[in-house]
Amino acid sequence: MPIFYSLIAKNYDLILSEYTDYAGNFQQITRMLLYKIKKIGQNHVNNNIFCIPYDNYQYNYIITDDLLYLCMSFKDNINISQKNYLDENILICAFLFDLRKFFLTQYNYADIKKAKSYEYQDFDNTIQLLIEYYNVRPSFTKSGLPVYNLINEDKNIIIENLNKYFNSDETLNMTVFQNEAYNIQTVTKQNKVLLDYNKRKEKIEQIKTIIKLLTLLIGFVLVLYLFVHFFGNKENIRH
Repeated sequence: MPIFYSLIAKNYDLILSEYTDYAGNFQQITRMLLYKIKKIGQNHVNNNIFCIPYDNYQYNYIITDDLLYLCMSFKDNINISQKNYLDENILICAFLFDLRKFFLTQYNYADIKKAKSYEYQDFDNTIQLLIEYYNVRPSFTKSGLPVYNLINEDKNIIIENLNKYFNSDETLNMTVFQNEAYNIQTVTKQNKVLLDYNKRKEKIEQIKTIIKLLTLLIGFVLVLYLFVHFFGNKENIRH
C-alpha cells in the first residue's frame, strides 16, 4: 500500500482532522483535489469508494452524510508471500470504514454539523494509530472483523475511478518524503489554530463575567436607590 496521509472533511473541503508524518506538496494537491471533488459532488453516491490516481499514488475516499473520509497511498508492488497477501484496495476500504466508524463513535453528529475547521484535532492520534495498523497489512479490521468478510458483506460497494474528472495538464508532480522538522511545523501550526480558538473562547467567557458583574452592580445600586428613596420619604412624612 502503504497509507501516507489521511483526513476527514465536512462538506467536501472543510477539514476537521488530518494526519501525516511525511512532508511534500501532497497536502497542497489534496486541497486542489478536494475543490474539484466538491464541484462534482452531485455525482457521488453515499458509501461508495472513489479513487483518484495521481502519479505513483492514489487518493481513495468515501462520503457519508456530507462527511468525507480520505486516505492517500502509494501504489505498492512489493512482492510478498501469497499466504500473507491481501489486496491493497480491500485494505484501503477497510481503513476508510474503520476511520468512519471510530470518528462517528467518538463524536456526536449534531455537533459535527456545527464544527469549524480543525475542530477535531484530538482525533489526529486515532488516524495515526489506524494508519500504523493498516500499513502492516492485517487480516482483521481495527474493530475486530475479518477484512474480507467486512467487504463481502456490503454488496453495494463500488470502487469508482474518477480520473475522467481530472485533466492530465493540471497534474503536478507529487513529492512525498519523511521530514521531522516539517512535521513539527505542521503540529505547531495546528496547535496555534487550537490556541487561537481557546483564546477567543476565553475572551468570550471574560466578557460574560464582566456583564454578570455589571448586572449585579446595577441591581445593587437600584436596590440601594429604592431603599434610600423609600425610607427618605417616610422620614419626610413624619416631620
